[in-house]
This record gives sequence, C-alpha cells and structure tokens, in this order.
Amino acid sequence: MKKNKSFYTVSPLFFDNFLFISLVYLYHSRAIIKDLSISEPFQYRYFNTLVVFLIYFSVYYLLLLLHKIFMILKVKAEMTGIVFQYLSWFAVSVLTIFLFIDCNTFVTMKLHLYSPFMIDNLLKADVFKELNFGINTILTFAGFFVLVFGINFLFLHILKKMEDFFEAFGKILNLVFLTLFISVSGVILFNSSTIAESDYSDPIPFFNPVYTFFPTKFSSAEDVREMEVYYPYKKFADVKLNNKKDILYILVESLRSNVFNEKYMPRTYQFFKEQGCITSKYHHSGELSTIYGVFSFLYGLNIHHYYPFYFSGDRSVPIKILLNNGYKTLGLAASGLKRWSIHSDVLIDQFDLYREFRGKEWRADKQMVDWTAKYINQINDDKPRFYFMFLNSTHHNYFYPEEFEKYTPVIDVNFNYFRGASLRNRKDEVWNRYLNATGFVDHKIGKLLESFKDRIENGELIVVVSGDHGEEFWDHGSLGHGKISNNPRSQVPLMICLPDSEPKEVLLSSHTDIFPTIIEYLGTTPDLPPDKWSNGTSLLNTIPKDRYIVVGGFDFPRRSQEVTLINNYGKLFLRKTTSSIDSKNFFNVIKRTALDDVETTDRKLYQKLDPMMDRFAEDMNKFFK
Repeated sequence: MKKNKSFYTVSPLFFDNFLFISLVYLYHSRAIIKDLSISEPFQYRYFNTLVVFLIYFSVYYLLLLLHKIFMILKVKAEMTGIVFQYLSWFAVSVLTIFLFIDCNTFVTMKLHLYSPFMIDNLLKADVFKELNFGINTILTFAGFFVLVFGINFLFLHILKKMEDFFEAFGKILNLVFLTLFISVSGVILFNSSTIAESDYSDPIPFFNPVYTFFPTKFSSAEDVREMEVYYPYKKFADVKLNNKKDILYILVESLRSNVFNEKYMPRTYQFFKEQGCITSKYHHSGELSTIYGVFSFLYGLNIHHYYPFYFSGDRSVPIKILLNNGYKTLGLAASGLKRWSIHSDVLIDQFDLYREFRGKEWRADKQMVDWTAKYINQINDDKPRFYFMFLNSTHHNYFYPEEFEKYTPVIDVNFNYFRGASLRNRKDEVWNRYLNATGFVDHKIGKLLESFKDRIENGELIVVVSGDHGEEFWDHGSLGHGKISNNPRSQVPLMICLPDSEPKEVLLSSHTDIFPTIIEYLGTTPDLPPDKWSNGTSLLNTIPKDRYIVVGGFDFPRRSQEVTLINNYGKLFLRKTTSSIDSKNFFNVIKRTALDDVETTDRKLYQKLDPMMDRFAEDMNKFFK
C-alpha cells in the first residue's frame, strides 16, 4: 500500500473487505428473505435489502476511518498494510462465520445469535451439551474458518493486481459509495419507525438491536435493584391450611398440548381419565423458556416479577404457606436448572431439598424417578410433602432409549440447530424423534405414579402434570421455542387431579392459576383470595368472562418488549415502548389473532381484545410501589 495514497481513494485492501462482506450479507439476506412467508409485503423485502447495503457501507467507512487514524499517527505505510491485512482477514473471517451461523439459526428458530435467548444459552457452562456441539461440528467450523481465510487472501491477491484501476477510479468509486450511503441512510431513517412497529422487523439483520437505541422509541430500563416491591409475602403466607395433602407437580420440558392424548401419552392420559381432573382447552405457560415458565408456576405471578423479586428477597407465597404448615419441600430436576441462570435462587432457595440429576440424555430422567421411588419407601414421618419434579428427555435433541423408538424414520440424535433449511427438509424425522421422547417421558410419569400408588388410592396426593413451555416443529415456519409467541410454543397440557373432586374442563388458563387452585383446594384460615398474592385465579371457582392471561416474551420487559395477552376471544400481541416497568406502561399493537393464531381484521373482535392492553398496563404495577 502506497504511503501517499489518499484517504478518499478506494484501495484494494478496503475494496477486498467490502466485497467479501457484501457477498456474505447477500447470502444472509437472501436466505432469510427466501424463508419468510410468501405473504410478506414487497416493501419489507426492499427495506431488508437497504439495511444490508447500509451495513456494507458502515463496515467500509469504518475501515477507511481506521486507515486515516493510522495515517494521522504517522505509522509507516508498510506497517499499516501488514496490520490491516491481518486485521481484516481475521475480522472478516469471524464475521463471516458469525453471519453464516446466524442465518442458519434464524432460518431454523427465527432467532438471531444476538437475541437474549440465544446469548443466555451460549453463556451456559454446558453450552456444548446444550447445543449438541460434537467434534464434527467443531471441526466443520474450524474448516470453514480456514476456507474463509483462504478465500479472503485470494480476493486480496487478485485485487492487488488491479492497483492501477483503483488509482485511476478510486475517488469516483468513493463518491458513488458515499452518495449511496447517504441515500440509503435517509430512506432507512425515514421508514424505520413504521418497520419497527410491524411484524417484519425481526428478519432484518441487526435492525431491532440498533433501533432500540433510538430515544423516540425506547427509554432506558430502570435498574430492577432499585424497584420497590410491595409484596409482604410473609404476611400473606401466615395462614393455616385446613386440608393438607401431599402435592406432586410434574413439569415436562417442551411438552406440547397436542401430544397429551391416548396415542402419544397413554399412561398419563389413562390416569387423567380414571381420576377425573381439571383440564384446560387452552392452557399456556407464563413464558417461552424454562426459567420463567417455572417461575410463573412456583409464584403464580407473571414473569416481569422475576428479577425484582430476586433482588428484593421476596419469595413464593404458596411455597411459604406450605413451609409454614409443616410441609417438606423437594425440588428435583433432571437438568441443570440451577445453572441456567445466575439468578436461579429465586426458584430454588425455598426448597428444603433441591437436587439435580445429570445423567447423559434420557438417563437423568430415569435416575430422578428411581431416586424418588427409593426416597418414598424410606419416609419415616407423617409430614406432608411437596414434590416439584422436572423431566427433561423431551428437550432437544429429544432423547429416549432404543426400545422406545416407535415412530420412524428419525433424525440422528446428534443433529443441531445450525443446519438451517436442510433441517426443515427432515422435519418429519425431527417430529418422530420428539414423539419417541414423549413416549419415554410418559413411561417415566407412569413409574412415578406407581411409586405414589398408595397415597393416590388413599386420596392423599394432589397430582399436577404440565409443560414448562411448548415446542414448535415448523407449524409457523420455525423450530424450537424462545422468542416467538404462538400456540405450539406456549400452549401446554394441564392436568390437576384433586382427590374427591369432580372432573372439569376450563376454556383458558395459565401457569399462574395452578397454585391458586391448589391453595383454594387445601383451604386457608383466614381466607386468602388469590388476587392478594397472584396474577392467577382458582380454577375451582367460576372464572370471570373478562379475565385474561399473559405470555411474556423472553425476560419481558427487561430484554424483550414483546408480550401476548389472551382472553376467551383471542390474542393481542403487543410491544412495550420501554424496557422498564413504569408508572404508565405504554404498548404498540403488533397484531391480533383468534385463539388458534389465525390473524384477524374483524373489528368486532378488536373491541373484545384491545381493552386488555389498558388493563395490563395497570396490572403490571400491582405488586410495586
């Protein structure tokens, strides 16, 4: 690189980086656009392309700026060339791999690598186990890195032979690029608010995280450490239970509502039919991931209370009631629930005994069920007990012993989510693997119920079965759970079996309703209505026709502003205008659907759905000063 080359002239080094990154982003954008619904309006595809070009130009001018700084510092031209050569090779190679993986992840899960849900998973101690990274995947990434490095070097070598061309036309190219950069920036700024409020902003690379810095859209989040929680849980829990029973709560990882039937879960379903239980046609978890789904059950609260309660020290009223009434509380998990969040104490620090089983794949479920059977046989006191048990075999990659492979063909157990569109082509094989894992979990639930047989027959045990969240298998175009709210991802089975109670089916319910129902059944003196301590209601009572439930986006509202409100008529999808819990909470409507997720333009239905927004804006502050 010549020492006197003008800052305003395109050099081979910069053009090489610009060209290579452009090719990568074109692939990224094309793959995502191709994967979108064919009903997506054309203008959003056009906007996507503009954003991609803006990223090209931003990278390009950043490199030019760095070069200018080197010149101002009077670094030797030879040194400048060497530094930028290696810096550009490394940066572009890493960026290329990131974008390639991000593209395939979004095509599969509708999540970018930089989304809070993915970041949380990538930061887990057992990330390689969680993502099913085997040696083949690691070697593939390493080989891809070497390939990208080599191609980048080849580009640079070829372009360097065109030194005379860049010397003659570099200034003209820069002028063209600068004009395009200013034009594209103007168009994006002019249309960004409209795009941000639409349902099509997610696929656009880096659009949402950049847009959140716009002060006209999002205010800065309040520090949850300083939030004043008004929730005297010890006072609420100072009641006497009149009808003490043991409680067995079985929570199953990624359990969809449509597999709770005689075909896929025969043992659990038979128990439900024999006992006469409370069920729900539309039962939803409080959120789309395990940590917050568990919270919504254990506390009977919507998930925006999670972090404020962690820092304030306020804990679950129903579990405190059980402890105050002599219950021994056990938390058992066939997964690393404690390690899934550095704030997991808010979930597990009220258990007298908490234990995780870490056997490989399906073996952890077996270990937990076998341990429980032995524990029950060794009980030598008459204390009532609350068992929280988390089965994990239906977590991806959906594990089971060979003898449970009923549905075939199945995809190899070592598949991972980074295969992108190629994984979708094998969705039937993925679905069959999930069904086989579901059958294994059903078998383990049957074993658990056998262990509690005497208590069940004597009317001494409450049994609850549900899922932490659902799992999508391309029902709406993607796989997994996490960010996108729809029935396959949030709707789970519900079975509440109360001794000597009549069977009942409700239309709509939430995880926040489970403990209010149990506490109502156990009876309290003095009376403790659920609305004193919960966002839920007892399913034993007549449910108000105007009640609604909440399904939060991942870590709503701290790191995701999306939330779904559901009533008996349909769903209202909202985006909060701030990432905090405010004295006045404001939302924008994303879309409205029927209960089956079919989008609607029925104005009469709007009138039944929209009032939920104002009610929720007020209800969010119920337990805060």
